[in-house]
Amino acid sequence: MTDAMFGSENEHWVCPNDRQLALRAKLHTGWSIHTFQSERQRKAQTLEKRELDLIMSVIHRAEQLEIIEQHRIGRLVERLENMRRSAVGNGLSQCLLCGEVFGLLSSPSILCLDCCMKVCTKCGIETAGSQKRAQWLCKICSERREKASASPSSLWRNEIAASLLIGVCECVCVCV
Repeated sequence: MTDAMFGSENEHWVCPNDRQLALRAKLHTGWSIHTFQSERQRKAQTLEKRELDLIMSVIHRAEQLEIIEQHRIGRLVERLENMRRSAVGNGLSQCLLCGEVFGLLSSPSILCLDCCMKVCTKCGIETAGSQKRAQWLCKICSERREKASASPSSLWRNEIAASLLIGVCECVCVCV
């Protein structure tokens, strides 16, 4: 096995010196045990046209799916930004999203689990948590979580984690 790769026993393989490596770099031949293969052996290892076409079609399909995914995440980002811009309440005495004033006769306020802002039951989304009592999120935080789970980018996940930490810090300041 090693004889086939490194040559016969009489032909010992020696590490090339710097001059030989520089020459091989200029000739684009590289430094490999496969450099000594015959042309027939190299051609036997190349892919057939059908295999290359199949690989290229898979790569092309993956690129198309990536473009579709980028458009979908872009729509999620745009929807989230529109929701943030359209928020009219203060999140303390009014619903953060619709601006409904909280009181005895109006709808009850619900505290968002992520940002600790108050929202009405129409603008809040009940989530299934591990606790026995219901956990609520405002629609903005729910969209933010959806975007975080939809985005494959770890960079985006880090940004979401940082914004959630900022939300927790705001929560401590507002809720205390």
